[in-house]
Amino acid sequence: MRRVLMGLLLAGIAGAAHAADFVVVTSNDPAIPRGQEYAGGQAIQVAPGKSIVVIDPAGNVKRLAGGAAAQTVPRRQLASVDDQRMAVVKLLLAPPRVRRAAPKLDQVCPAADLKTFDGILAVAPVDGCLGRARDAFEAYVERAAGPEPAA
Repeated sequence: MRRVLMGLLLAGIAGAAHAADFVVVTSNDPAIPRGQEYAGGQAIQVAPGKSIVVIDPAGNVKRLAGGAAAQTVPRRQLASVDDQRMAVVKLLLAPPRVRRAAPKLDQVCPAADLKTFDGILAVAPVDGCLGRARDAFEAYVERAAGPEPAA
């Protein structure tokens, strides 16, 4: 039953996630919030000395540093955006929810390599496994984005 509900939730999120090629994972620019969506090739004005990190549904991570000129979001090589994958990414970025019921004690997360983007996306929608997937996602993004640029 929970899997059916999770599937319906993801389907609803996927319907709302149309045409977004990239989503902001981290931002130290107050004008650009985490979870903001951008299309490939779109120009973004990031404040000087600030930076953002964006990710696409394929797991490609890009850090954009601010400056006088606007930064351009990379163009995607794929013809269409995978809405389901983007929905899971947005689920990973959403604030944690408060559980109203006790978690199932016998719940087992699927065996997946949580150091890969595909492994993280496989574990995230499973009830009770979102916390592990979020931790792995944050580590993945930090490794892929590299260090913060010097000011």
